[in-house]
Amino acid sequence: MTEQYEKLEALQQKELNSPYQEFVNKRRHVRIYYPTDAPTKFLPELILNHRICVVLDISEGGIRIAVSNANLIKNGNLMALLRFPDGTDIEISGEVVRRNYNQVALSLEKGIPYSRIMSEQLRLRNLEANGLISLPYTTK
Repeated sequence: MTEQYEKLEALQQKELNSPYQEFVNKRRHVRIYYPTDAPTKFLPELILNHRICVVLDISEGGIRIAVSNANLIKNGNLMALLRFPDGTDIEISGEVVRRNYNQVALSLEKGIPYSRIMSEQLRLRNLEANGLISLPYTTK
C-alpha cells in the first residue's frame, strides 16, 4: 500500500512540474454556456432594473449577460432575478466585474446552486440530443 501511495505522490508531483499545467482550467466553478442562436423559450432570462437581459453563461459564482447598452448597468452591487424556462426564479446579487461591448459580467455574492447548474447542463444536452438546439463547443 505504501508503494502505491509513493507512486501516486510522485505522479502528482510530476504533474505539478509539467509545462502543460498552465493550461489547466483555473475557474472555481462549472460554467454553462447558452447557445446564442437558440429560441428564447429554451433560455433563462435575467430581470435587472425592470429590464430583461439575455443570459450568455452562468456558474455558481458568476453570470454573463448581453445588454443593448452595457453603460445602462450601474457599477457596484446589483440584485436581479434569474428566471429559468421551467418557471423557477432565483434571486441573485453580485457586483459588476467586467464590461465588454454589449456584455456585462457579474461576480455573485448570492449565487446559483450547484444542483441548478447541473440540471441546466442536463436540460441543454437533452435539448441538443432532440435536435432542438445546437450547443457551443465549450459545453460538450
